[in-house]
Formats: sequence, structure tokens, C-alpha cells
Amino acid sequence: MYPKSTLGAFALMTVVAMGATAPASGAQTMSTVSTSSVSTSTGRALLGSGNSYFNGNPVTIQTARSGSQYSLNDPTRPGLSCGGFGGPAYTKSTDTWGNGTGTNLETACVDVMFAAQKHWDMLRNWLGRNGIDAVGHSYPASVGLNSINAYWDGARAVFGHNSARTNQLTSLDLVGAHYGLGVYAKSGTDDGNGLEAQSLRRSASDIFGTVTEHYVNHPPALDEPDYLIGEEVNIVGGGPLIHMYKPSLTGNQNCYVQTPGGTVDPGPQDHWFYLLAEGTNPPGKPASPVCTGPSPLVGIGIQKAARIFYLGIQRKSYGWSYRRARMATVQAALSFYGCPEMQATKAAWTAINVPAQAGEPTCSMPTPTPLPSGPALSGITVVPPSATVSPGGSTTVQIKLSPETVQRVALSTGPLPAGMTVNIIRNDPSITATITVLTSAPQGTHPITFTATSGDSTRSTHFALTVMGDDD
Repeated sequence: MYPKSTLGAFALMTVVAMGATAPASGAQTMSTVSTSSVSTSTGRALLGSGNSYFNGNPVTIQTARSGSQYSLNDPTRPGLSCGGFGGPAYTKSTDTWGNGTGTNLETACVDVMFAAQKHWDMLRNWLGRNGIDAVGHSYPASVGLNSINAYWDGARAVFGHNSARTNQLTSLDLVGAHYGLGVYAKSGTDDGNGLEAQSLRRSASDIFGTVTEHYVNHPPALDEPDYLIGEEVNIVGGGPLIHMYKPSLTGNQNCYVQTPGGTVDPGPQDHWFYLLAEGTNPPGKPASPVCTGPSPLVGIGIQKAARIFYLGIQRKSYGWSYRRARMATVQAALSFYGCPEMQATKAAWTAINVPAQAGEPTCSMPTPTPLPSGPALSGITVVPPSATVSPGGSTTVQIKLSPETVQRVALSTGPLPAGMTVNIIRNDPSITATITVLTSAPQGTHPITFTATSGDSTRSTHFALTVMGDDD
């Protein structure tokens, strides 16, 4: 674990307990939720109403009920909860949370739950990852830290307040950034604690926060998608903590310079990400300089850039450095996308002064072994192909892949009918899906699509669920 540091005007300071990558096999859980209600040890899942400070009003957040009490636990994202600093998840007798003010800690938890749930959804839908730890789990959050600080300690995300004490540090990008550090810690292996490793780690939080903003896509009146970090929290009255398109605007470096004994600086990789996603002169967005190499650059879009960054950190290892990050993302771009994206990745690194590395793939070389790897996915079936359930009941089916030995498969469902949830559990080689039907679910036969994705192969199948009878 690394020492805690104050969240200053020009840098996101974080605490990170690094760990090895999540195992490739073992129990994996993915929950897809349409509306309230699956039962778990934390209670029955519901959709609560929240009055937020940063995300508009009202917002819908996943909550839980046990007996007559509601709580800020999310059974559909196991491990996610929010409460006061040093205490358990908040509980109360109603499922309406917060008062919309910046000093109210219950409101801060509304913002945390909203952002953390959207961050989870972004990981699943844009990056193909199942939870913070990649095997279907999240982590709790605490608000009310009596400090101008926010941090990730390896087991939870903790949020304090701004210098004026007018609001908590729980904006959409900051929550996404700190849960992103959990993803980073559970990707690849321990990166060490060198200066470059720390700089790349802090930049990773900026990238995850920014990608979360773009996934949510708030209107300008809220925390709209941009490449600014912390602009909504007014931490010390100085505007954004980071300008990713030109980090020097907040005292960070635009360009990579190998400086032994220097300071931790997220600027160069933040700048690389902006150039990769948006280029040097994107329409309607800020222009971004290059440090060296050809210009202008044309961006490939934030979703592709995020996937390349994410796949790159799956190759993270001890002694992580800018040169290793370049090699990893170049390999990932070619493996997952192809030559144009690889060339764009190279150009963005060159533009921030990280040079080409010996052994980098080229389009004239064989494509490196792709991630994910293993036997090609050829099919998916659900057994049985149909079932009948009464309102308030559930059914469990088996999911079979062809071949059974295929690895690194992302499983998901299509849009669910109202009043239904699907919980997919993988415990190799067995995969099951439990479909839970609320009492409010409409009667009739409803198709549910199950999809498996492995590398470039995507296969889908349909399951017919008939809702009959009444459980009142």
C-alpha cells in the first residue's frame, strides 16, 4: 500500500494497494438488471430514487431492502455500497436518498452509487470486463472524509470535501477515476512503485474517469463528457485539476521526459490518450499540441482508445514504464483492431516523445497472438431453450459454449423485458443463468437474447420465458 497524500490543486492523489490480476478461471458473476429485484445476502435488489448534487434530479440507483429497511448496497454489483467514513452502508426506512445539497453526505452517496454503477456498466459494455476485479465484484465507498482528499486504498474508495466545504469530491469523473484505480490494480501484475509506474497509474485514473463521463454522456448543465478532471468539484477554486488535451495548463507535462528524481506526473499519458482518441484538431473540441513527430493527428474515437488502453494494462508488469506501455498498447491495437489503429497508437506515443521500441509489430509482420486467445468460439446454446415462471419466481438455465474449452468469453444479455433480472455465473466449466421475475413483470412470452464474445467471434441465441399466473 502506498502512503496517503492530499488531493492538491494540480494532481489526483491516490492510495493504491496493487495486486495480481484476477484469475482466468473460477467463479465469475455478471448481473444484468432491467428493474428491481434479485435477492442476495445484502437484501433484495431495488431501484431507489436519489437526489444528487452532480448528476441531476432525480436519479435512479440500485439499492437493497432487507425486511423493512432499505440500504445503499447494490446486490447486482456485489460489493458495491456507500456509507459514512468508517461506517457501514447507509440504511433508512424509505428508498429515497439525499436532499441534493453539496454538504449532505447521503447526497454524496447518491452521486457515488450513480457513478460507480455507470462505471461498472461502462466496463461491461465498452471494455468487456466483468466488474472491478474482472470476476464480478465491486468495492464499497465511504464519504465524509474530513480532508480535502479522495483516495483508493485497495479495498474501498474514500471521498472528502473541497476546500470551501461546499461540496463533496464525488463528481462523476472523480468517482470513475478512483474506481478505475481498482480496475488498474486488478489488471496485469504489480507495476512496482517507480516514478514512471506511479505517473502511469495516476494517469490511468484520469482515463477511467474521462471514459466514464463519455459513457454516461450528461448534458452540458451537468458533468458533460470532456477531457477535464475535477472541474465540477472546485477543489481549491482553481478550476480543473487536469486538462488532458494540454496538461501544462495545470502545471503538468505535455511531453514525456525521462527525469530521474522528478515528480509523479500524469500529464504525458493523459495527453497521449487525448491524441489517440481525438487527434490534434478535433471539431468542436480543444486543439492539442504535439511534442515531436508528424502533425496533424486524427483520433480514432474514445471507445477504441479506451479499449486499447485497457488491453494494454492487461500486459502490465513490475517496473511498468512509458516504453513498456507503448509496446503493450501497440500490440493490443494490432491484435484487437488492426493496422490503422496500431499506427494511430504509435503516432500518439511518438507525439508525446515516447519513441518507437525495438521489436514493435508492424503491418508487414505477423499479427501478435491476440487477447483473448484460445479455441475459436463457434456457438452458444441455452438448456432448456424455454421455461415458464410465475411472477415473483425464478428459473435457472445452463449456458453451453462450443467448444467447451473456449476461454476468455464475455457473456451478456440483450435488453431485458421490464421486471426481470438475469444473473450469469461462470464456474468453469459450468455456466448458469438465473432469471428472476418481479411480481410486476407483464404476463406473456418474452424472448431473452444471450450473447457470447471471444476475440473476433460473437455468437447469440434466444431463450423464451413465459410469465404466467399471479403471485399476489
